[in-house]
Amino acid sequence: MLLYQALIVGLACAFAKWISAYGSFLQLMPFITYMLMALLLGKSVSQALIAGAAVELAFYGVMQIGAVLPQDTAVGGILGVGFALILNAKPAVAVALAVPISMLAVIVWNLLKFWFTANVEIFDKYIDERNLSKFNRLWWIQIVVYELVYFALAFFAVLVGTSGIRIFINSIPKVLLSGLTVAAGMLPAVGMAMLLKYVWNIQFLPYFIAGFALAAYLKLPIMAISIFGVVFGLIGFFIDRQINDAKKSGMQQTSSTGNDEEDFFNE
Repeated sequence: MLLYQALIVGLACAFAKWISAYGSFLQLMPFITYMLMALLLGKSVSQALIAGAAVELAFYGVMQIGAVLPQDTAVGGILGVGFALILNAKPAVAVALAVPISMLAVIVWNLLKFWFTANVEIFDKYIDERNLSKFNRLWWIQIVVYELVYFALAFFAVLVGTSGIRIFINSIPKVLLSGLTVAAGMLPAVGMAMLLKYVWNIQFLPYFIAGFALAAYLKLPIMAISIFGVVFGLIGFFIDRQINDAKKSGMQQTSSTGNDEEDFFNE
């Protein structure tokens, strides 16, 4: 059974890395991968989505700039959620495992990147020689090695590490596990704060205060606050459009008045 579970998690990790490198729907793919992994493992899809949402919110503020990868969220998410599903653990455990795993997985990416960079000169040589067959062969070798490395990473992590992770989880005191649950709930706020550093504008302050008041004092759920956010956004959109229309009409009237005065003096 453990061999099958390791195989499924390994394939899920390889698929996630393929999508993260060559896909166009990276924002949606983690949840699709989590659902497929849960179905193939015979686990609850809702459990996978809850654990996956906690993990993805923890990664909310992670931003890759160029080739610099601060955390490998794909590997961390797959292994964190995979271990949580296999061990029937809480979402907080998935977050506690996913974050350090995502940081360690960066080492694997850096090693692969060294090899990819070294191959650039070989690719240039094949281009100069007009040797398309060798160029394609090296290209596919890179893809196969890339996928096999991440498959093997997840496969052996589950195969070898499941018993150790189970012992680790069972040894965690309930107080510490409750603390991990609270920390997992705080991580999304940290991620949003990191993003706000780059997009913050003082004009957003009223919306920020309104959202905080709706959640803290009126105890509204996230969906209700999101609906209010859409309403506020639409109100701002229509007000801006009316202002722009008024400016355009004013400019047209000014232009027509100026033309009439010019025609009068010409006469």
